[in-house]
Amino acid sequence: MLLRSGTLGSVSLLALAVAHPAWSQDSIEVTPPPVASDSPVQVQDVVVTGLRGSLRSAQALKRNADEVMDAIVAEDIGKLPDVNASESLARVTGIQVERGGGEASRVIVRGLPDVATTYNGRDIFTDQGRAVAMQDFPAAAIAALEVYKSSSAWRLESGIAGLINVRSRRPFDFDGFELSTSVKGSYATQSESYDPNGDILISNRWNTGAGEVGALLNLSYTSLRYLDSVRWDSGGIVRVDGQSADPAVQGARYPDAVGIFYGTGERWRPSANLALQWRPNDQWEFYVDALYQGYRNKISDRQFIVPLNHETTRFEDVALRNGRNEIQSLTQVAGRRPEQWQGASTGKTNTWQAAIGGSYNAGPLQIAFDLARTDSTYEFSNYSFDTAFTRSPVTLIDFDTPDEDGGAAFEFRDFDVADPNNYVYRGLFDRHFIGAGDDWQAKIDLTYDTGNSLIPQLKFGVRYVDRNGSYQNGERYQNQEDLGLPLTSLPVELALIPAGFNGSDVQAMRAWVSPTYGSLRGNMDALRALAGFESGRPPINPVQTYEASETAYTAYGQADFAFNTRIPIEGELGLRIVATDFTVRGTSRSTEGETEVFTPVDQGGRYTDLLPSLGMRFMLDDGLILRMAANQTRTRPAFGQLNPSLFVSPSADTSGRRTASGGNPDLKPIQSTNYDLTLERYFADTGAATLAVFRREISGFIADQTMDVDDPVYGVLRVTRPVNLNDAVLQGVEASFTTFFDYDVVPEWARSFGVQANATYIDGALPYVSKYSYNLTGMYENGPWTARLAYNLRTKFGNGVIGEHVDDVARLDFSAGWSPTEQITVSFDATNILGQPFRSFYDDGEGVYPRDVRYEESLYTVGLRFRY
Repeated sequence: MLLRSGTLGSVSLLALAVAHPAWSQDSIEVTPPPVASDSPVQVQDVVVTGLRGSLRSAQALKRNADEVMDAIVAEDIGKLPDVNASESLARVTGIQVERGGGEASRVIVRGLPDVATTYNGRDIFTDQGRAVAMQDFPAAAIAALEVYKSSSAWRLESGIAGLINVRSRRPFDFDGFELSTSVKGSYATQSESYDPNGDILISNRWNTGAGEVGALLNLSYTSLRYLDSVRWDSGGIVRVDGQSADPAVQGARYPDAVGIFYGTGERWRPSANLALQWRPNDQWEFYVDALYQGYRNKISDRQFIVPLNHETTRFEDVALRNGRNEIQSLTQVAGRRPEQWQGASTGKTNTWQAAIGGSYNAGPLQIAFDLARTDSTYEFSNYSFDTAFTRSPVTLIDFDTPDEDGGAAFEFRDFDVADPNNYVYRGLFDRHFIGAGDDWQAKIDLTYDTGNSLIPQLKFGVRYVDRNGSYQNGERYQNQEDLGLPLTSLPVELALIPAGFNGSDVQAMRAWVSPTYGSLRGNMDALRALAGFESGRPPINPVQTYEASETAYTAYGQADFAFNTRIPIEGELGLRIVATDFTVRGTSRSTEGETEVFTPVDQGGRYTDLLPSLGMRFMLDDGLILRMAANQTRTRPAFGQLNPSLFVSPSADTSGRRTASGGNPDLKPIQSTNYDLTLERYFADTGAATLAVFRREISGFIADQTMDVDDPVYGVLRVTRPVNLNDAVLQGVEASFTTFFDYDVVPEWARSFGVQANATYIDGALPYVSKYSYNLTGMYENGPWTARLAYNLRTKFGNGVIGEHVDDVARLDFSAGWSPTEQITVSFDATNILGQPFRSFYDDGEGVYPRDVRYEESLYTVGLRFRY
């Protein structure tokens, strides 16, 4: 098999479609909401409305922050600029995202994916991972997104990429009773499906004999049926060696397979958050926060493979690329018959977080405390049913079509792909895994106003975290091609699959016979019996299973300083100390003769991180700020990388050595020393121009290393484990400009328009990182009408596979709203209007071939929002 459903394989970035992560000075008359705090109770918000209000609040957050940061503030209740948090973050200066399955997913900040995530200032994660899946936050549940690119000692420790805080609404954000609800309907152009979305927020506050009390409940439901259609050339480049009778093409290079992949799925996310607040008097305030995030996905992915490098392969009509020893097109007249597989997978995440806390604020001392419990589980079930043609038909293949999208295309001569009798059964893959994580986290923060003009404030705090993570995996595959079973004899329902590539006619053959999703999942017991498997889920593989526990003790101190010199200076100097103890329990596998031996392994470690931070702000002029920051951050290894399990191969390689692979409990956190310099000019309450220069000196990047070690049982053992191996320097420049044209010199009609523009340059050869990225957004707001047209471009980037890169990716999104009354808004949104396909390429040093051409979803959404 060339690729297994639901796992990383030969189709680039396939995991995006099928896998869920396991796997903003004093001269402007503005009254901003205070900067969001790491102590959630200190976050007090005001509800902003409209594009201007959103920009005004985001700009105030950035301007008054201790750190280098950017923010996105919702235009209104339930009106973040995009569908979910990841989509909105793509518009922030210095952020790039990966896309697939009709949405943005993985978030990369200044070239690095190692970002810490918090919810109302407290750590949050998905399953056994180190961060939360940002796409699980629906827009309706978010008041603001805050991206911290530098760190302070008093804030929760960042990853080496920074920290993203998701801020929700609370009842004291509103003056009194608040009801907001919306319903939306979306149309996806590739899957040709209509899907509903909705949310409701209810909040109120009351004065009672015990003080002021508030309660808020927010419910959200989002859904999407999606289709990513991919035409691909394989990344294996081979040479003609007797497959053609034409001597002129001997030695010519070509991909050893072409194919089609359909990433089809149905995804929905229920979510809810509850907030209670109680203010018994002016000094005390208490709160309860509760969050639920749900993720569900039914994945019906499909692959069609045309092998081109079999011992029986024969070519005719071979055409070379102009002036190169590379094949442009050919006709395969004999060879290995085409293969297919049909996936039928389900993914499910449940993430819960509950917190209780409060604050005391009287006199010079302020105290804040928070106790939280988080529990997150991701469960994935993956079935894959393998088929093949009964024979190899004559196949016409073009490795790089003259169409503007390029890429592979093929068609069959005199073969009926719609006839079920032309298929045989090949085998069955069965997998089930569960990733889980939970923690208890508690902290106390103390702030003391000294009354001293040089050191006006001191901050101290302690934090305790008890974290657990686990992973269980079982999988099995049975190849039964030698049985020669006709596909029609299997206990499944057969159908011609829906054709993909809507809007493109380059690929002639788009549909073939395959089992339906429902019949695969409904008849697994019979299929397992046919494969000789035991009934039920596949047994857990001990070597692919681990349990981890981690305890962290944190203390910090920070002094805020201010110098009233000719150029006023303010800033903070602090140190955060984090001591970590961890234990990882796994299993090692070896063989003694014909016997497999499983040995429990229990290893741990201890390390202490000293994370100093310095931030300074020079008030050069009214509204002109020079900001400098220097700090150290770190990212812990993933639990799976710490797994001490060792798998020893049952047989020796060609050199006579046994090979082995496993994790490494001796891994240390990745460390980064960070420097930031920004110049920020605020010239209006919605107008700013900023320039930032940054540098990251990173040590201990984790990479796999293979070494020969002496083993008492096997002699020389070739072992591959992750190690802290590489150092790197990452640096770059960011620039941004934002304004509404509310100036006297501008005609009245033009004052309704605004613009946001930003650009990022990153110098560092890292996977998934573009050297340049740009955002340009035009805005309109006048009376009941609002509109936004947003363009995003990121230049080519490597996709993590040696030799492969992705071409420039551009997107254009549009949104508009009309509010006939203060209570009602009608909205229209269009995403990925250009519909340009994702294109990747493979360069082996001798030439470049297309890799993937992926057609992604464009979404058109209409909605109605009511607020009372």
